[in-house]
Amino acid sequence: MEKDFAGWHILKTQLQQQENREYFYEREIWLSSLGLNLGHEEDGKGNKFLRPVIVLKKFNADLFWGIPLTSHVRTGSYYSRFDFKGRSGAVVLFQMRLLDRKRLLRRMGTMPEDKFYEMAEKLAGLLPKIETPLGERGFSEAEAKSNSSIAELGKTSNIVLESFNNGG
Repeated sequence: MEKDFAGWHILKTQLQQQENREYFYEREIWLSSLGLNLGHEEDGKGNKFLRPVIVLKKFNADLFWGIPLTSHVRTGSYYSRFDFKGRSGAVVLFQMRLLDRKRLLRRMGTMPEDKFYEMAEKLAGLLPKIETPLGERGFSEAEAKSNSSIAELGKTSNIVLESFNNGG
């Protein structure tokens, strides 16, 4: 199927120029202009390239991590099943991306808190477990040296105090 990148570019230019003052919050579901994307990235549909997204994390008044929803019931580690307004579907976890509020068209509702945290836990399970070479507490090399110096100073202080207490 041929994608209408020219049509999306025209709409994207209009979205950029508009003053969107929509206020959004985490857990809200918005109909959003996701546009046309490359390869297997989730596209919007229709002449406004729309798709519902869940606001996962709000960074400021303009930017948030959004995750697209699909009306197809999907299962597996990359999806979180979700029923919304009497329809079954899924949150497409692996399609999370940074979005600007200029893409927001209409608030559709709010995901229940328990479903939101269930989805967030499933998303966290997709992230790699990173073993840091900085040690269990995650100190940088400079912090580790500094902490080591402080520990050595503490040992020296204890020796001086012991010597002083023993009359030395």
